[in-house]
Amino acid sequence: MSEQVWLPPLRKKILYLDQSFFSGAFRGGERNRHYVELADHIQRAASAQLVTIPRSSIHDYETRLWERGDELLEFIKRTSRGHTFERAYNVERRQILTGFRRWLDGDVSAYPLAQREALSEQVHDWDGYFVVGIQHQPGDNEAQREFKRQSLEGLLNLFHGWRASEDSFEQCVAGELAGAKKLYLDAFLTYFTRLGQGDFSALFDSPIISKVVEQMRYLLPPEQTLQESVRACASFFDSEHFAKLPFQHVRACSYATLQRMVRNGAYVNLERARGKLSGFYSDVDHAAFYAPYCDAIALDQAMAELMGERGVDLEQTFGVKVFSLNRLEEFHGWLDDLEAGVTDEYRQALSNAYPE
Repeated sequence: MSEQVWLPPLRKKILYLDQSFFSGAFRGGERNRHYVELADHIQRAASAQLVTIPRSSIHDYETRLWERGDELLEFIKRTSRGHTFERAYNVERRQILTGFRRWLDGDVSAYPLAQREALSEQVHDWDGYFVVGIQHQPGDNEAQREFKRQSLEGLLNLFHGWRASEDSFEQCVAGELAGAKKLYLDAFLTYFTRLGQGDFSALFDSPIISKVVEQMRYLLPPEQTLQESVRACASFFDSEHFAKLPFQHVRACSYATLQRMVRNGAYVNLERARGKLSGFYSDVDHAAFYAPYCDAIALDQAMAELMGERGVDLEQTFGVKVFSLNRLEEFHGWLDDLEAGVTDEYRQALSNAYPE
């Protein structure tokens, strides 16, 4: 016997939690009691269908760097209730292709940010009783940890030069954008050259980024030569259209902001900087790829401060609320306000949908 009941449409708040929150809540104990209490509050709001906490491919990658990564990933999956963001490279590719089309059309309006670029509309459906999981695929964890360590040391090694630099913030942003342009073009040309030399393994083992320019070329007239199409792509990478892509704006401005902070006297103690910035690149990517599509994002103190700095300012630019995990009262207050807005009709719908 089956029964059908009417449920009102939902529009959940999209909440992004970075890895530091998940790690702290998962560890538990007295030291992380504030994370556990917040996790309980978030779960209550999620059970009431007020918020959803999708996981991302960056979460999946970072868990591999953790000693108890498989357990941590399962914890993240349970918290997310099966909801996931698009993989970061898909968000990147979609934004670039949208921006390139607009550049070709001469459209100078603001970038048309759409949640579907990063998240399925199903996230706003009433949650079901079951979640289908996919087995975590392990990678070379030691190699990934070593790469992260080397990346951090490379970042810290730049600090001396930054302190001596007289480049303006705008010049730093321009330098980051020029570096991104070179990365896309070099990756494509390496891929194209390998294919031209008969190395068809390039189709399978080339980095994903090498296919970006190739896909951009599909939007150009087929009669264009390789040189002409590459020049068109290069011109796009030099344009404001590229600079204003959400992920690129957050990335370039975050790196430039860190340079400005270092030049102004931040992170003088390298050992302390090593601790605070250990996950800097992943933390920036959390914000760059996913924050523009969210209602709120929770970050550790250092990253929350950076995201509020002039130039990045996530909240002003994208309307996303930024919570620092070192100041949780405001975060609890935001959840309290969501719960206070629940109507009697909504409570009855919850009771009908989840009678247990």
